[in-house]
Amino acid sequence: MEQDAFSSPPINSLPEECVSHVISLTSPRDACIFSLASTGFRSAVDSDTTWQRFLPSDYVSILSRAVDPVAFSSKKDLFFKLCERHVLIDGGKMSFGLDRSSGAKCYMISAKALEIAHVDAPQRYWRWVSLRDSRFDGVAELIEVCWLEITGKIDSRALSAKTRYGAYLVYKLTETACGLGCPIGKIKQQASVSIGRQISKSTVCLQTFHERYIGKRFRKWRVPHETVEFSNGGAGTPKERGDGWKEVELGTFYNENGEDGVVEMSLREINGLYWKSGLIVQGIEIRPKH
Repeated sequence: MEQDAFSSPPINSLPEECVSHVISLTSPRDACIFSLASTGFRSAVDSDTTWQRFLPSDYVSILSRAVDPVAFSSKKDLFFKLCERHVLIDGGKMSFGLDRSSGAKCYMISAKALEIAHVDAPQRYWRWVSLRDSRFDGVAELIEVCWLEITGKIDSRALSAKTRYGAYLVYKLTETACGLGCPIGKIKQQASVSIGRQISKSTVCLQTFHERYIGKRFRKWRVPHETVEFSNGGAGTPKERGDGWKEVELGTFYNENGEDGVVEMSLREINGLYWKSGLIVQGIEIRPKH
């Protein structure tokens, strides 16, 4: 019988705590591979010692802010629960989870915690609605506005160190959405992400067809194979998510040690004062960029 390459006597003779420590210096993905490769590693891989290292050092403090208590049977169980489903924190205005492959922190800032121009104006440019497939109890639906500006902020200390992140606007469009198409002439939707001296800028597109407001009528130009030039490598095209929502990348940044202050993420279209409607904003998600 061929001997298991990972079951040599020197390895098996090591204390489980030592093996757990060595595995914890790798990554969650590597730990799972070790468990599949050798039954001799399984006990060490499943231990709380291993998964304690993969959890954020401040996970107890973060979970203390959860809207509902998080039940778990082991540190490994907690890790995968946070990977599979975000936990609502801070009164339901933010959600928290973990990246499965690296264990890095992920957040979504809800629409209610974003700065949205005119969202509470008496003219009712926006309204708050509830959708069953949203993580949060309220999302912002754009009724009609010319000046579109959405900004989110998060302290870099809340994020994982030495991690490259991407920021994504998570949204939907109503069937009557208009004015949110790709750039028309000099009219552009601009996205930006800034932290310290880092600034990422791009032109984004929330719809896949052009719509313009002329006089009191809407005219549509559907462009099935349109080409848009971006200053950030073309990152600003919308993508379908697995949860029924869309997302568009606003930009990326590198979080060195969490000492660069606040990360500011924004979407603006304030140059072309034409009417826009039908945008539904769930929030801005910040997650590791692979």
